[in-house]
Amino acid sequence: MRLIVLFALLGFLGMIFYQNLQHPQLRLNPLLDRITHPFDQRIRYRIAEVDPRFNLSEVELKQISQQATDIWKQGLGKDYFVYDPDARLSIHLIYDQRQDESLQRRDQLSKLTQNEASISQKNSELKAMQENLARHEIALNMQQRSLQELNQNYNAMIHQYNQYGGVPVAQQPAVQQSLARLREQQNFLEQQIASFNTRVNEYNQRVNELNRLDQGLNLAIDQFNQRFQPRPFDKGLFNGREIHIYEFESEDDLRMTLAHEFGHALGMKHHNAPKALMYPMLEEQDMQHFRLQSADIALFNAR
Repeated sequence: MRLIVLFALLGFLGMIFYQNLQHPQLRLNPLLDRITHPFDQRIRYRIAEVDPRFNLSEVELKQISQQATDIWKQGLGKDYFVYDPDARLSIHLIYDQRQDESLQRRDQLSKLTQNEASISQKNSELKAMQENLARHEIALNMQQRSLQELNQNYNAMIHQYNQYGGVPVAQQPAVQQSLARLREQQNFLEQQIASFNTRVNEYNQRVNELNRLDQGLNLAIDQFNQRFQPRPFDKGLFNGREIHIYEFESEDDLRMTLAHEFGHALGMKHHNAPKALMYPMLEEQDMQHFRLQSADIALFNAR
């Protein structure tokens, strides 16, 4: 009987040693679970707390955490996580000043985006205005040349009449009408030129205003970049038993942060490849359509 117990104990210890050696992530599962499911290599996790100030329900967080584990499943070709309401590994969304900072960053980014769109619209309007002014200027130049030609013809006619003693009485009404039309066209052209100059001044004022807005936007962008540097993954933390999330800007951001912390739960450290999930900064990764990088897979295999 003692031998049976001894062999059973040795077998149990051998199984635990093998699990720890080959599948170190199983240390996160309760011992009873490891005994009852000796060939299940998945880490069990659960949602523990969600601060209501995140405006995220437990059901929504569960769905996003599933998407985060799917990143590893798709990249490694095997499922390493399973949701279990009784799991030891727990996820906590803890609201602190980091989330306040994240919200401010999102608000500032939204304002910058709106300002960029407004400036782009104003720039398009100015371009259309410039093209219209260019067409108007061409038309005015043509009118000026036409008026100059009419004026030259009138002066030539008067000069010819003067050579023969002046304008004949019979021709004076026609000459006066020609002079009246010439002056009328001159006045109309002057009005057109004055209107054109007014529009040019308006255009120049709007250009100056746009340049001022553009300078202000560039200054705001510089200030934004100085204040909100690329965010390290310390907005999330895996402490060996729990995953704490302190901030996120969007569901994509939260999914990537959770996936990163799940990587630590798998026993992985950081990698220096900027596009990898296990890179310590969330900066160059494709947030919406992320796939595990070769660096992540190599890091997993080298655990």
